[in-house]
Amino acid sequence: MDQQTLITTVIAGMRGQPGLQGLFLAGSLGRGTADNWSDADFIAVAGPHDHQALSGLWRQALEAIAPVVFWNQIDGGDIVLNAITADWLRIDLSIQSPERFSMRARDLVLPLIDRGGLHEGLPATLPARKPSPAKVRYIVNEFIRIIGLTPVVMGRQEYVSAVWGTQLLRNLFIDLLQEEHVTLPDPGGALHLSRLLPPEQMAMLAALPYPGPHRDQLIAAQIALARAFFPVARRLAERVQIDWPTPFEQATRRHLDTTLGPDAIIW
Repeated sequence: MDQQTLITTVIAGMRGQPGLQGLFLAGSLGRGTADNWSDADFIAVAGPHDHQALSGLWRQALEAIAPVVFWNQIDGGDIVLNAITADWLRIDLSIQSPERFSMRARDLVLPLIDRGGLHEGLPATLPARKPSPAKVRYIVNEFIRIIGLTPVVMGRQEYVSAVWGTQLLRNLFIDLLQEEHVTLPDPGGALHLSRLLPPEQMAMLAALPYPGPHRDQLIAAQIALARAFFPVARRLAERVQIDWPTPFEQATRRHLDTTLGPDAIIW
């Protein structure tokens, strides 16, 4: 089943459901940026007392389309339902209150069922995304903390764990680059990073070492990551006006120098 057939079938299955105030297409399909690999993201709008009932009706609607082989429900302020069908269609639904839905914009969602004119009540667009000082502060401190654990895994020769730790550092660097470059109010998921970052940043990430569980490779990769990370981190910290954690950085430098000796990670 292609995406459009799925959408048409979902509309037919949900149109008469009680409590449903609106059903909207979100994500890349709602923004008009989808490709053949995009999943289908839906938003159902209903009063809080109707959320649980709608989650059951949604499961029934999907089962009428194709067998569901994976189902996950996340309960919170919204209910989020993740489903994968037997032919690996990925379908997500967020059930939201009208108040929660009002925080979106018309250019980010496509109305499929709209009983109360909810779509027209949204702003045309949202302001450009800006870097979060709190997130930048977290990323910087977490990067320093993780790289400060390098002597532990090296001393214990836990090189498999060190591969994982090096990937954590890489993920933090990717998060930092997104804070610096991504201005889209709704940037979407993690599976289209090359759409979000400039080509030169993607080239830099591709050029960084991807080590195996070998001490020399791991040390070299962490040195390369640190040397790429810290200039960006300092620049962004200054831009968002947060204090640089100088005592923590200096203590970590001394710790690495004392424990790793000639292999100390210098940035």
